[in-house]
Amino acid sequence: MSIVHPYFHGCETYITDKIKSKDEPFTIPGLPLLLSSCDVPTFLLVSTTNPLSFIFPLFEEQFRVLHKETNPTVLVNTFEALEPEALRALDGINMTPIGPLIPSAFLDGSDPRDTSFGGDILHASNDYVKWLDSQVESSVVYVSFGSYHELPKKQTEEIARALLGENLIKVEGRKEEEDLSYMEELKMKGKIVKWCSQVQVLSHASLGCFVTHCGWNSTMETLISGVPVVAFPQWSDQNTNAKLMEDVWKIGVRVNPKVINEEGIVEAEEIRRCLDIVMGSGEKAKEVRKNAERWKMLSREAAKEGGPSDTNLRDFVNGVGQFMHVDG
Repeated sequence: MSIVHPYFHGCETYITDKIKSKDEPFTIPGLPLLLSSCDVPTFLLVSTTNPLSFIFPLFEEQFRVLHKETNPTVLVNTFEALEPEALRALDGINMTPIGPLIPSAFLDGSDPRDTSFGGDILHASNDYVKWLDSQVESSVVYVSFGSYHELPKKQTEEIARALLGENLIKVEGRKEEEDLSYMEELKMKGKIVKWCSQVQVLSHASLGCFVTHCGWNSTMETLISGVPVVAFPQWSDQNTNAKLMEDVWKIGVRVNPKVINEEGIVEAEEIRRCLDIVMGSGEKAKEVRKNAERWKMLSREAAKEGGPSDTNLRDFVNGVGQFMHVDG
């Protein structure tokens, strides 16, 4: 919201021109970094062929309604320490952080039965947990590109080629993956699943790296689990999330968006480069692991009972209850 709000409030020409310039970095109020065109949400890319162009009027209407209200409040799945500037960037709107919103079994263990968000698309078997239990600590690469996005088969082939030789758990995103050239080799070293509890996988001690599309829910789960990332954004806000992961929170390495072949595919060598950095023993690997642990601690402090996010949510619920009581 901290990118889209300025677009509709005096910065449309500025942002559009900067995106079109491609190579010239620019800033947006509320984001503590320099952006380029490859870092902004894809729905800001003005094009008649942009499949996300329908989102524009929805955002505009949302802001119009909010600004009609007196002291409007928006509950946000983030936490104060993570995005202090962005939370204060929207004039006239009270952005209230209440996250990370994570099942308590993986947060503080207060309710071991609370292991799911309740919206699982498929039922996951526990075979992958047994497999993770058999792996060495911090040795497994977890690969998932979310529930909805399907990569081109050629891109999936390149990812598979980059992963050869790694212990890995991969969520199989499409039926065609069964025909991948390297599938049998991957299965020898790893575990390919149709579905899994992502936060359960990320919380496992064997995890060393998450190759992620950088969706916001995945980002929150990554932070609270303390897992370093190889950021491989695809669309929507994922480009910006990847930029924050690499340059602000410093918990991983982003696949270079400029290193693509003539078919628009990131080849295995670039993906392998990122994996070697994050899973290696060099200074960069040590830095991202240290930062991942730091954000794990801060995110859990925010979300625990009595923490700032927990307090914000309780205050909001109490306020709504008092309002309804008075109004009634």
